Amino acid sequence: MSGFEGFFKLRTPADLLEKLKYDCSRIERDSRDVYAAFDFFVTAEHLLDWKYPDVGGDANTRARTDLRKNESLLRVTSHLANGAKHFKTTASRHTSVDDAYMHKADFDPADFDPADFDTTDRLVVDLAGDDAMVLGPEISVLDLARRVLDYWEDNLGASEQA
Repeated sequence: MSGFEGFFKLRTPADLLEKLKYDCSRIERDSRDVYAAFDFFVTAEHLLDWKYPDVGGDANTRARTDLRKNESLLRVTSHLANGAKHFKTTASRHTSVDDAYMHKADFDPADFDPADFDTTDRLVVDLAGDDAMVLGPEISVLDLARRVLDYWEDNLGASEQA
């Protein structure tokens, strides 16, 4: 049996939360950065696994399942992360995301005031079903990432963040 635990300095849910903050800052720097978005959502998806690891038995498995089932942000995160990792989602539970794409700005920032016109290319997610009702039919990856990060900052226990 291997003694391998964690991933270099990533060993706790708090460490993974710090990585999530770092990945979000990369998206904030460039709202078109597909690599940062991939890293963010895959990390966010697995933060739930780190908070409720398999070693906790059935209670942890139920906790993960219940949270993904009942929390819109976690359903969308799971759908995006699994779609990113596997290039498409086939699990019937993934019903949150209709599409993820690069939104091209309607106007050139050299010619139009960014405060009044859409002048920024950005990654966007089209949502479906209940999650579209909760989060809106379309959400930028940056807005979604900030909401997911806020969720984890609020819902990761204080002892796990220390």
